[in-house]
Amino acid sequence: MKWLGLGISVWTLGGCLIPQEETYLNEFPEPRNRPPRIVEQQVQPPERIIRGYGSDLCEFQFSVIVEDPDLNDTLYVNWFVDYDPTQLRGADGVGRLQPNNKVVRDERASFNPKIPSIDYSRLNVPGDHVVEVVVSDTPLVGRDPERFFVKRLADGTEVYDQGYSATYAWFVRTEPGGGCP
Repeated sequence: MKWLGLGISVWTLGGCLIPQEETYLNEFPEPRNRPPRIVEQQVQPPERIIRGYGSDLCEFQFSVIVEDPDLNDTLYVNWFVDYDPTQLRGADGVGRLQPNNKVVRDERASFNPKIPSIDYSRLNVPGDHVVEVVVSDTPLVGRDPERFFVKRLADGTEVYDQGYSATYAWFVRTEPGGGCP
């Protein structure tokens, strides 16, 4: 009986008898940035591998539909042809998708290269190429989205949030000796 009483005492006194300090939120936490997403079921062209560019296909349109749960974000669209990180050059095409109070943006981000074109001369060269789109919710630094300032706390600490990006790529085979003007 003595052991039973000791066991019950230990079991009931197992909790902390000292009152714990309660912390209350003074304000709601700042909502964090959420990443954009390319709707893969609606990219154009739907095939990732494109053959015959430059032979019977002289002009092509690449486009994507983007969604972003942060309705007030302006989305930055950068198109790259044969991106090489060792070469310092910017995007081959740039654009913006303005906020429209919808998660899925109404406007498509588009890129329309044609043969022959001085602007996209790398795509005119016969061989294999990569056409890539990078969509970000902040401007890019190189190919990385920028951090952005959110607020300054009472103790002077600055709070930053990270920008996000989404990418999609197509592989294009440019054929030699095509009938493009």
